[in-house]
Amino acid sequence: MSNKVPLVSVWIPTYNRLELLKRAVKSVRNQTYPNIEIFIVDNGSTDGTREYLQELKQSCDNVQYHCFEKNEGACRARNYAIKHATGFFATGLDDDDEFLLTRIEELVSAFDEKYAFVCSSYIWDYGKIRKPQLNTELIIDLDKQLNFNQASNQVLTYRQRLIDVGMFDVSVVSSQDWELWTRMIVRFGSAKRIKKPSYIVHTAHDMPRITDSLNNRTLGFNQYFERYGHLMSKSNKKCYDFLVHYNEGNTITLFTVVKYFTPAIATKLLKAWLASTFPRLAKKRLELFKKGKRE
Repeated sequence: MSNKVPLVSVWIPTYNRLELLKRAVKSVRNQTYPNIEIFIVDNGSTDGTREYLQELKQSCDNVQYHCFEKNEGACRARNYAIKHATGFFATGLDDDDEFLLTRIEELVSAFDEKYAFVCSSYIWDYGKIRKPQLNTELIIDLDKQLNFNQASNQVLTYRQRLIDVGMFDVSVVSSQDWELWTRMIVRFGSAKRIKKPSYIVHTAHDMPRITDSLNNRTLGFNQYFERYGHLMSKSNKKCYDFLVHYNEGNTITLFTVVKYFTPAIATKLLKAWLASTFPRLAKKRLELFKKGKRE
C-alpha cells in the first residue's frame, strides 16, 4: 500500500445485510486508489456480520470495525467511523450499494480545498434497468443546494471538516445527508459535482434500504426548513414546498405545476405531472422496473 497519496477512510454502516455488505466491501477493496482505510460499524447485527468482520480484519490490514450492541441508527454509526478513522480524506458507502472501480481516485483528483466537498453523479439500479442521476457537472453553491440535495447521499472531503461541523446530526430524522452537506457549504463554501457516475445505488434486492417512513420524511423536511428556511429565496421555497407536497403522496396537477414552477425544478415537476396525468404509463414503467428486479 502506497503512502505517497493521502489516506482515504471509507465509512460503512451496516445492519443484518451480510451478503450485501460483502459486495460493498469488495467494491472498496477493488478501488484503483492505493491508500484506503475501510471503517465498518455494525449496528448490532445477528446474521453473522460480527464474525465476518473479525475474519476480514485478520486478512486485511486496512480494515477497522466497531460493533454496537444494539441498533444505534445509521447516523451514529457513520459518526463513530468518522471520529475514529485516521484518513486525511473521508467518504461513505451504504452497505447495500457499491463503488465503481475508479471512484475514489476520481474524487480525490477532483478535490480542491476551495470546495467544501466533491461528489459525483450516481447510477440508480433497479435490476436490469440502470438510470444515471444528477449526471451533470455542477458547482454547488448554497442557492442550488437549498433547492434540493444536489450532492446525492455521499461526498468526499477532509475528515476533519466533517468533525468540525459536528458530523451527522442524529436528531434529524430524515434527509440527514442533505442537512449535513448544506451545513458544509454554509461553513466552507461551494462544493463540486463531477459528471461521471461512480456510485451505484441498488434497489433490486428485497431487503430494506437505509431509508425512512413517509412521516419521517415529512418531519425531516420540516426540520430542514427550520434550520435553513431563513436562507431561502422565493425560488428555493417553491422547490421546498413542492418536495413536501410530492413526498406526502399528493397528486400533481397542472395547477400544482403552475403553483410551484421555478426553473430549478422544472424537470422534476414535469416528470411528476406526467406520472400523475398518465398513471397507466407510470404503472407500466413500474412494472418494467419490477420485472427487471425479479429477473
